[in-house]
Parts: sequence; C-alpha cells; structure tokens
Amino acid sequence: MIQKMKKFLLHLMCVVSLSLMMTSCIDFNTGDETIEEEEVIELTRCWALKSFCGVEAEMDVRINFVKDGNFTIYQRNEALTYTVFNGTYEVDAENSLISGTYEDGASWVSTYHYIVDVEARELTLESVENPAEVAVYAPSKIPASATTSSTRSASVNDVKPL
Repeated sequence: MIQKMKKFLLHLMCVVSLSLMMTSCIDFNTGDETIEEEEVIELTRCWALKSFCGVEAEMDVRINFVKDGNFTIYQRNEALTYTVFNGTYEVDAENSLISGTYEDGASWVSTYHYIVDVEARELTLESVENPAEVAVYAPSKIPASATTSSTRSASVNDVKPL
C-alpha cells in the first residue's frame, strides 16, 4: 500500500512539474511574444523557427528546451492547431552536439551541432548528416493557443520535426 502511494505521488509530482514547465514561457495575461533585450540567451529556453536551409520558415514551430533535459515542440498545422512532441535531449557541450529522443522512443532524425549566438540572438541547429540541414531559431515564448484543448499530443504515426 505504501509502495503504491509513493508511486502515485511520484507520478503526481511529474505531472505538476511538466505543467509548470510548459507554462514557464507563456504570458497568459497579454499573449505577448516579445522578448526583452535583457533576457539571458542560452540553449535552455523557448525558441521559434526562423528559417530552414536558408529559406524563411513557412510553418510555426516552437521548441522549449528545459534545464532538466526535457523538451517540448509545438508545431502548428494547416488547421491552425498545434501538435505537441515531448521527449528528452542530451547535450555534448564539449563538441556542441545535441541529440534527443521522443517520448515514444523514436530518436531525432539526426544529431545536431548547435550554436547559441548571443549577439544575433539565435540558435542554429545543423545536422551532422550530409547534406547538412540548417535550422535557425529566435528566442520566443510559447503562444497561449499552443497549450489549449485544440492542441493534441503527437502519436507514433506523426512526422517528427527534428
């Protein structure tokens, strides 16, 4: 009985923690996505896709890297609803590499070289495979609409963004 109670509390703490992490980048009061110039620019934050392989992004993709090694990706589709991808990531800081695994066990398509350019206020992810694919992100917040009931969690059959 005590073992079941401990397991229940652990699961409850995980749910509460995830809820807090998902809201940490949202300004529900204003819906404002502006980023203050004084904010610290580092990998662990929310990012919005600016361009992919040199072409301006045609879709809204946001990624939130959390310091505990979890990530959430919000990808808006044609119906203007968001698909949510959750998982974990690992950083090899010495080699500036990042890789990840979705919660369904699938790995990212590639491992990526990453560069956080503080002056340009950008995150660049470049796949290690040839030909390399380069995605550039800007600091962002997760729109409130990405966390509403119209949002759906991704399944194994969904196309993963990374």
